[in-house]
Amino acid sequence: MPLLLCPNCQTGMQEVVRNGVLIDVCPQCRGVWLDRGELEKLLGAARELDREYEREYERFYKGHPPYPQKRKKWSDLFDIFD
Repeated sequence: MPLLLCPNCQTGMQEVVRNGVLIDVCPQCRGVWLDRGELEKLLGAARELDREYEREYERFYKGHPPYPQKRKKWSDLFDIFD
């Protein structure tokens, strides 16, 4: 029997590791529950990834004329809910 039950549908929750953070996910209603501090850890990982993209972008395009580019920031943050 799982340790936690989903508050919405009373189904056993599964623990999933995303970006080094253990989160609880309901397999039936796809609800996600975070413990204290887990949201901050996920946001910090997303910010660091965004900074890495910025550095890579600057390194690649250094010396080239600027081109208008549309970029999505925080796109990887929502990958935790797959």
